[in-house]
Amino acid sequence: MAGVSNQIVKKQRLLRWITVPLVLLFVALGLAIYAFAIRSSANSILRDVSALRVGVSSTAEVEAVAARHQGSLRERHCDSQKCFVALEVYNTWLYRLKLEPIARFRASVEADGGTVNSIEVMLSRDTGAFPTSPSAGMTAEYRDVPKHMVKYASPPYWFPSPVGKPYIDVELTAQASAAQREHAYAYSLDCLIKLGGGCDLPCDYLPLAWHDWQAALEKEGWAGGFCPYYPNRSRCR
Repeated sequence: MAGVSNQIVKKQRLLRWITVPLVLLFVALGLAIYAFAIRSSANSILRDVSALRVGVSSTAEVEAVAARHQGSLRERHCDSQKCFVALEVYNTWLYRLKLEPIARFRASVEADGGTVNSIEVMLSRDTGAFPTSPSAGMTAEYRDVPKHMVKYASPPYWFPSPVGKPYIDVELTAQASAAQREHAYAYSLDCLIKLGGGCDLPCDYLPLAWHDWQAALEKEGWAGGFCPYYPNRSRCR
């Protein structure tokens, strides 16, 4: 009987040694599939939203984008005159399992009088790099600069972000060049699903617009573009 009991114990131990790695493998595979899915969802939204044109695209086109991304639709307020649609993607399970801080991708479109009036996109991540705001990349495109912003705007492509903050704010109008518009929407979505820390510099979110911002600051006389700010910016290639 002792020999039989020992065999049973050995089999149970062997089963545990096999089961635990398999479970961990399936969990890791599931999380990888989940990360791929939310990144793909955010990328698809970004592609569709950035394909719209302020002053050109119609309310019907905005409604079509909302219909294609029903699973990410967070707000929709549309009538015969105005239409507002907001889409969001979160890293919910990666955050709940404490694999990374909470991160969010959001895109919103507003139409007025039958055509798109503004487009806004944001990718943010609560890195703790700054106590009052997450690290982020933000883009706002307008048909016309809002009246309350005219005093501080430099159309058609400008950066109202305070230097030193962990985010980059890119704003543009319909008169921006094709290259400027491309840079304004060239998000690195890795910060939505990146395990662990990181993504604490503005260049992590909008790398091409970051270099445009640096060039704009150099023209204004800032040494090296950012002076002593962002000491780790050497990684911003």
